[in-house]
Amino acid sequence: MIKRWLGWAAAALALMLAACGGGGGSAGSNPNEGALSVGGVTAVTLMPGEARSLPVSGGVPPYRVVSAEAAIALATLDGGRLILGGQNAGSTQVTVSDRAGAVVALTVTVGTSIALYTTAPAALQLGVGPSEARTFRVAGGVKPYVITGDAPLVAAVTQLDAEQWRIQGVAIGEMTVRIRDAAGTELQVAVSVGSPALRISSDKLTLPIGIPATVVLSGGQKPYAIAGGIPAAIQVRPVSGSDGAFEIIGLLAADEVDVVFADATGKTVKATVTVSAATPQIRIAPSALTLSEQSGASVTFSVFSAAKGDLAVFSSNPGLVSVSAVTPPVFNADGTIRAFGSFVGTVSGTTCVAADTAVTLTVVDSSGSTGTATVTVANTIPAACP
Repeated sequence: MIKRWLGWAAAALALMLAACGGGGGSAGSNPNEGALSVGGVTAVTLMPGEARSLPVSGGVPPYRVVSAEAAIALATLDGGRLILGGQNAGSTQVTVSDRAGAVVALTVTVGTSIALYTTAPAALQLGVGPSEARTFRVAGGVKPYVITGDAPLVAAVTQLDAEQWRIQGVAIGEMTVRIRDAAGTELQVAVSVGSPALRISSDKLTLPIGIPATVVLSGGQKPYAIAGGIPAAIQVRPVSGSDGAFEIIGLLAADEVDVVFADATGKTVKATVTVSAATPQIRIAPSALTLSEQSGASVTFSVFSAAKGDLAVFSSNPGLVSVSAVTPPVFNADGTIRAFGSFVGTVSGTTCVAADTAVTLTVVDSSGSTGTATVTVANTIPAACP
């Protein structure tokens, strides 16, 4: 009778355990471990060749792992850890399941979580020549990058290093730069190459009669030329040995005479010149002009002074605009001026400016009289100063 009762009790206990899912909680769960989890994440990003380890916990061991695309990411289990290995650029799904059928799906991306991008605008306007060349950066996506231009006779594209590229206009026209990463993602930059803006160093001059001033043209398309008729009040001529400098001399008193210059494409700029009959103690021409940063441009300044003797010239920022070739005025025997004094101001070829910067050049003659000229160094290069 006792044996029969024990048999009934054992059968009842077995039925109770089966109904309770193995003696504690519902089927497919482990009350001591909680729900199945893989590192508490649902997405992972790897670089090609990189391995990542994530803890697998909860659920009902043993666990099983499957990678939908093993060619993109390899997935394997090492005890209670999931090992992921980046193979090739792309995205795949890795699923980890337990014995009870619980599943955790991970999205595994091989590459970078940052989309491929470049600092260049989608539409880029560029001038011709090395002075108009631009440098840009590419990042995101999957390295290495391949950067090409489809019309090298319009613009030359150079890949400087793993993340930087440079483009220089060769001839007027249009072309496309293509940037492709290792995953096959592609960016395009539409480039229009034209002549850069024509610029003049000083667009307003005031000169005493007989004192020359120099203006410097830049940008546009060389050669430059004097455009239109020149009135009798002034004389304009190219500076020998320069392809962008012109000398302006006032011959007669005149108020706001326009001197127009043109480049090879017909673009024009002008300088408005006022010629004064006054004879100041000391005068510098040009009295104000603008030159590009890191251009290394040199300008000759004329100095009118009635004092015989040497001139002293100082720069408020010698590292940005230096002074050289200071020449005193030359007088005839009767005391009249045979040649004006002069000096050369030169913009640094290496120093950059974060914003347009004015540099004052001060001239002191032998009598102690002073005159000033202002050189504005323009911030024309987009890159920030180091």
